[in-house]
Amino acid sequence: MATAFFGFFAAITLFSALAVAWQKNLLYAAFLLLATFLGIAGLFLMANAEFLAVTQILIYVGGVLSLLLFGILMTKRRENRFLTSGIKDAKVAAFLALTIAVGLFYVVHQESVLLIKNTNEPSTTQLIGKGLLGQYLMPFEIVGVLLLVILIGVLAISAAASEIGRTKESSLEKKL
Repeated sequence: MATAFFGFFAAITLFSALAVAWQKNLLYAAFLLLATFLGIAGLFLMANAEFLAVTQILIYVGGVLSLLLFGILMTKRRENRFLTSGIKDAKVAAFLALTIAVGLFYVVHQESVLLIKNTNEPSTTQLIGKGLLGQYLMPFEIVGVLLLVILIGVLAISAAASEIGRTKESSLEKKL
């Protein structure tokens, strides 16, 4: 049963990644990238790396892909043409893809990689949670406060910069 799930997630990841590479419409490529990211998260789950799977979904699907879609939708038309992509040199791309595939095939078929032990040890998510809320609680809180201060500073600087821009525009208007 585990082999069937692995095959399912691997097929989703592989075929959607190939479709991203060959898709000319950027919006469709971004949605296919969503399937690729979800397939990778499924592979992480199969490898008992729950933390990496959740991180994959939160950061890549929730953050990176959302920004990518936002950028595509904001710049969809340029000079009355839809933005497209495509492979410029298919021979070089095929050679690189084949080289990477052979390397991955070699690594996967090594005996030490395929040995995944199923023990009753706590999951990686539990270990990270206990570490962040136990031994490393104070550094974790300090980093959180530091990031909050940085965010407030960025907002203050951007507000001041936009105010400077407004005063320059108003002085230019007065001169005209």
